[in-house]
Amino acid sequence: MNYIFNSQKIKTLLSEFYVATDVAVTFYDSAMNMVATSPVHSNYCKRIREKGERLKNCNLSNFAHMKRAAEEKTAVSYTCHAGLMETVIPVLYEETLIGFMQIGQFRDKEQTYSFEDKVISVAKNYGLDKDVMLNLYNALPTVSKEKFDALKKILIILIKSFWDDSLIKLNRSMLSVKIEQYVLDHLKEKLCIDDICSQFFLSKNALYRLFRAEFNTTVGEFILSKRISLSIDALRTTSAPVTQIALDLGFPDYNYFIRAFKKRVGVTPLQFRKNN
Repeated sequence: MNYIFNSQKIKTLLSEFYVATDVAVTFYDSAMNMVATSPVHSNYCKRIREKGERLKNCNLSNFAHMKRAAEEKTAVSYTCHAGLMETVIPVLYEETLIGFMQIGQFRDKEQTYSFEDKVISVAKNYGLDKDVMLNLYNALPTVSKEKFDALKKILIILIKSFWDDSLIKLNRSMLSVKIEQYVLDHLKEKLCIDDICSQFFLSKNALYRLFRAEFNTTVGEFILSKRISLSIDALRTTSAPVTQIALDLGFPDYNYFIRAFKKRVGVTPLQFRKNN
């Protein structure tokens, strides 16, 4: 992990924010693992999340919009799969992604993102009682655009305080963190050692030493492992053909992708998709 989080203190701050605003907040690291959250779900969200399929769709919606926020490096507001307004704010340090702050479990007053027709559609799709879900939905807090903009500004200040109060600390050198982010940002392209060296003004020997010391692996193995990790994510969450996934992740040789994937995962990509 690139950073060490004081999850208990972060949770306390998020809980206090929730008590003051009625708006739920969750903090995720850059790998989309939950670090801390305000301690409750609304009754509407509890009902949605009580079954495995619905919980899975909640997570898929979260991950998809975190990816978008990471790519655009800006806050992204959207309608979650259950019909509520949510926003993901990327947490950045010197243009490097550290994590995500997610705000949700409320209705927007202007009904740009949340509205009753969506709730009725969700209830029908999941076989839930429409009237019960509408009652739970209408019990949620309503937030105007003006109030939401103010809440977002407060959250951004809160995020900055994480550094000032040492709630987030670097676990590695900042150079290695930036190099890892550069690799992640360019995995879909043809990555070569010369490009990385040029980008960070390093000799090849210096780059090799850094990867051995910070990542305990070679540059090539590091890039390959990241590509395999992204391919696993794509196989789980999309229906894209395996050949397209391989091409999108910088594997021009499909057979090489199959061999590399099986060596590290134990099964072929098609078998992995079938099992998952």
